[in-house]
Amino acid sequence: MLKVHNGSDFKPMSLMSLLLSFISVGIVIYLLLFLVDQETRHTLLGIDTAICVLFLLQLTIDCCRSEHKLDYLKSHWLDIIASIPFIEILRIARIWHIVRMLSLFRYSTSFIKQVKQNRKEATLATIFTLLIILVCSSSIFMLMFERDAINSNIHTAGDALWWSLVTISTVGYGDYYPVTFGGKVLATAMIICGVGIFGMISGLITSILTLPVKTEAEDNHVLQQLLSQQQTMLDKIEHLEQQLQQKSRDQ
Repeated sequence: MLKVHNGSDFKPMSLMSLLLSFISVGIVIYLLLFLVDQETRHTLLGIDTAICVLFLLQLTIDCCRSEHKLDYLKSHWLDIIASIPFIEILRIARIWHIVRMLSLFRYSTSFIKQVKQNRKEATLATIFTLLIILVCSSSIFMLMFERDAINSNIHTAGDALWWSLVTISTVGYGDYYPVTFGGKVLATAMIICGVGIFGMISGLITSILTLPVKTEAEDNHVLQQLLSQQQTMLDKIEHLEQQLQQKSRDQ
C-alpha cells in the first residue's frame, strides 16, 4: 500500500514535476531498449540533464520552504537520487515519484485550494508545462515530417529540438525551417502558441510589478474613507454641542 502523508505535497508546480518525470523515465527506457545514433543520444541526454537540473531546483526550493527540513530530506531522498545528472539508470527511481503524485490526485480539493491561494505559482507551472509539452511534441512531429523530405534541412533530433526552441520563442533565426506542408502547419501553430505563452509571461511579470502599487493605492483609499468618516463624526459632535449650548442659554 502506498503511503501518502497529505494533500499538501501536491502543489501547483507538482504538475510540471509529474510531466517531467514521465519524460525523463521515457527517455531512459527509450535509450535502454532502442539503438539510436550518437547525435540523437546526446540530444536526449541533454534534455534529461536539463530535467534533472529543474528537479534539483524544485527540491531545493521545497526544502527551503519546509519547516522540518530534515524530515523533508528523509521523505524525498529517493527523488534526490533520481535527480543526479549523468547517471541515467537512476532515473528509473522516478517511477516512485510518478506513482506518489498520481496517488495524491485523490486530494483534489486540497490541490484546488492551493492553486487558488498560489495563483502566480499555478500560472508559472502552467507556462512551464505548456512549454515542455509544445517543445517535445513539436520536435517529434517536425522530425517525422521533415526527416526524409526533399530539400529538408531538419534531419536529426537536435535539429528539430533547436527549431522548436527558436520558433516558440518567436526569434526565428531561419537556419532551420520546414519545407513540407505538415511542417509548415506545425510551424504556424507553434508561432501562435509562442506568442500566447510569452503574452502570459508578460502578464505575470506585470501583475508582480504592479501588485505593491495597487495595494498601496487601496490602502490610501481606505485611509481617506476613514478620515472622511472621522471628520463627519466630529462635525456632528460639534453641531450637537452647539445645540446643547443654545438650549442652555434659552433656559
